[in-house]
Amino acid sequence: MKPYLKKYTIILLSAASLAACSDKSKEIEITVSDVPASIVAIVQNALPGISLNEAEKEIKNNTVVYELEGKLINGKEYEIKIAEDGTIIKIELED
Repeated sequence: MKPYLKKYTIILLSAASLAACSDKSKEIEITVSDVPASIVAIVQNALPGISLNEAEKEIKNNTVVYELEGKLINGKEYEIKIAEDGTIIKIELED
């Protein structure tokens, strides 16, 4: 292979690798009404009385995770990460 072709091949392979990496994780802002009812029910059971106000859907390696934010009646705000299968990944009290 000619030296100048080798250089361009490496550059093209590097660009293709970066593009592939960026496709592995995708975050999409969605409305709370777009979150499956079963997911909302699990969150409401874990934090009774929570009013959800923000939602995001993350797709990473063909796995869907919802990130929800909400507030309880007492004013405390929470961020909840929950897998599509209903497994709660994290419940975090916001400062």
